[in-house]
Amino acid sequence: MDFIPTDIDSTMAGGEAEAEVWSAIKNALGADDSGVAYYKFPVVDKSGEEHDREPDFVLLHQELGLFVIECKGYQISHIESIEGQVWQLKNTSQSIAKPHPQVRDQAFKIRSFFNRQPELTDEQGRCKIPCNVFIALPNISRSEWEERGFHNIPSSPRVLTSDDLSPQSFRDKISETPSMEPLSAEEYRAARSVLGGGSVIGDEGSAAPPNPTTKGELYATVEEKLPKLDQKQEEIGIQIPPGPQQVRGIAGSGKTVLMAMKAARMHSRYPEWDIAVTFMTKSLYPQIRELINRFHWHFAEEEPNWQKIRLLHGWGGKTVLDGMYYVLASESETHEFQHVVAAQNRHGRLKTPSLLDACCESLLNSGDVPTMFDAILIDEAQDFEPNFYKMCKAALREPERLIWAYDEAQSLGSLTAPSPSNIFGTDEDGDPKVDLSGSYEGGIQKSQIMRKAYRSPREVLMAAHAFGMGLKRDSGAVQTITTQDGWENIGYEVTEGDFRRTGETVEIQRPAKNSPHPLSEEENAKPFVQFKSADSKREEMEEVAESIDRDINEHGLSPEQIMVILIGQETESDAEEPAKFLNDVLESETSVNKVWEGESSVFAKDDEVTVTRINRAKGNEAAMVYVTGLEYVDDVSSGNSLVQRRNEIFVALTRTRSWCRISGVGESEPFDELRAVLDDVTGSNPKIVFDAPDPQSLENQMEDGIIEYTLDDFQETKGLSDFV
Repeated sequence: MDFIPTDIDSTMAGGEAEAEVWSAIKNALGADDSGVAYYKFPVVDKSGEEHDREPDFVLLHQELGLFVIECKGYQISHIESIEGQVWQLKNTSQSIAKPHPQVRDQAFKIRSFFNRQPELTDEQGRCKIPCNVFIALPNISRSEWEERGFHNIPSSPRVLTSDDLSPQSFRDKISETPSMEPLSAEEYRAARSVLGGGSVIGDEGSAAPPNPTTKGELYATVEEKLPKLDQKQEEIGIQIPPGPQQVRGIAGSGKTVLMAMKAARMHSRYPEWDIAVTFMTKSLYPQIRELINRFHWHFAEEEPNWQKIRLLHGWGGKTVLDGMYYVLASESETHEFQHVVAAQNRHGRLKTPSLLDACCESLLNSGDVPTMFDAILIDEAQDFEPNFYKMCKAALREPERLIWAYDEAQSLGSLTAPSPSNIFGTDEDGDPKVDLSGSYEGGIQKSQIMRKAYRSPREVLMAAHAFGMGLKRDSGAVQTITTQDGWENIGYEVTEGDFRRTGETVEIQRPAKNSPHPLSEEENAKPFVQFKSADSKREEMEEVAESIDRDINEHGLSPEQIMVILIGQETESDAEEPAKFLNDVLESETSVNKVWEGESSVFAKDDEVTVTRINRAKGNEAAMVYVTGLEYVDDVSSGNSLVQRRNEIFVALTRTRSWCRISGVGESEPFDELRAVLDDVTGSNPKIVFDAPDPQSLENQMEDGIIEYTLDDFQETKGLSDFV
């Protein structure tokens, strides 16, 4: 049995009574029970004016069915009488209550979701899962209830008194409900997906063919089966922590979806709150807005109020989209907003994240950061520097719900994310001002780790890690994790070797369960990752164009499902030549979308192949990704470090949802290195074999301290137009 507390506040009315019932549920149901229990199930029933609230507890049991429990903290003396469905009360904040209609309507609401799933209905369209309701009265004993004769009232609701909250008594009570045929594994998964919100992001297109052969047919399988939520994702997405929270995860683990889900959950539960979702890449606007809208319809069956839940990228300005810094600076009485040119004049020609950070520091130093929000959620948090966090924290009302999600492989400047102590500092005793250890009262974790990656096939992710770190580089790794625990925290197993012995051969593997891609067992979908060299840039782009034509004409992929990433093209003018080579060879009916020429908030376009530099690729994905320009991977002549270059490749490879083709011009040591990596990860037993590095020789050591991450901080390679 999984237990998911979503919103716990014991100081609220009835909080202590609810905590007692929640404890009873957890004590009564255990590892032998297949199911899930929610505290504050995140669906608001708006079907009637009197019951506009969430169910207190929802249980789904594979063998017993669905249970909805409403908790009331009344003493027996508070109930003056029960007449039909109406409870007359005294000496409480309410004079009447209708707990049975309330919990019944909530149960019908939840079961209506099941009715929409074919797997959960019979031939007559009736739901296969029985729905049972209880009213929990933890402050009233069975004898007190019966002495008042309430158990003899016609249509008396099922109640759980204090006597029914022991483990055995609770199990007895739920087992007395009408029996059902246990749900099959498929039916149970469908029911969990409905409850957890996974069905919200499921594919709405046509079903995948039963025996797919082309890339188009195979990718339909990915779209049909990939977008679901596992238990960890569901837990993170629906919980409302009573304070700061950090979400850690590798590329493709679903953090953007969960930030959107969490924002929608907060907005549906507390529509009066002022909520902001902030991020660095402006092309994420449409995606995040659509996700929030979908989840909010699931939770509350209405449009979000976009005046109360705001999408803000990092910077912003008067003539561009609103940004977090712009909004806060505009409300400040003592700090004048700094646009890019003004910021450069004041702080120097810093890289974009550092320039934004300097502006945030100026606002903080003014002492006039306006308090505007009840919750701020930061996606792409690895792209921001400490003063941005501090500014957001200063803009929050108590209890300062600052929630940030790090991509453990998407920050092309450095690999190590700062710890809360480094960001927010320590107090007089040396303790961190923002403590992310342990959990909040009731069980909501302050820091969450996501080890499973869903976007890219296992072979692609392993190749991205191995090559991005330079694990098989002749002159030694550029950056890597140097402990067994560190590798395990991102979903690997160390099967041979000891990192404590420099130079010893180490072998790591990634269990299939941590990369559960829908095509993993489809042999005709492989290989997922390939490499080919060319003699010239024109030849490289011509081969890419010919392959794209086959993807479209022979394999049935749509042009917008294809992305070409131009590595090593520092400016838009640099990117024009390879883009022209590509466009010259593509069939005339195939259009190219050069991302740098369009609106910064738009990435892919229908019926056009996306061509982009690495700065705009981040945060986006495609079925088929072509990564060109591998010859630049160790080129530091433009001022970029080896770490940045390797991280660019990591980000590029992990943009794919299925296939990735890498290419470069000439022959060089990195080409042989990549071939060796692909030999390791594309075999029947994917693995990475390398020598345990000397930590002192690394340009970037990646350990798993309080908050240390795996790869990519490519923010320093981005252009200003992507952020302001």
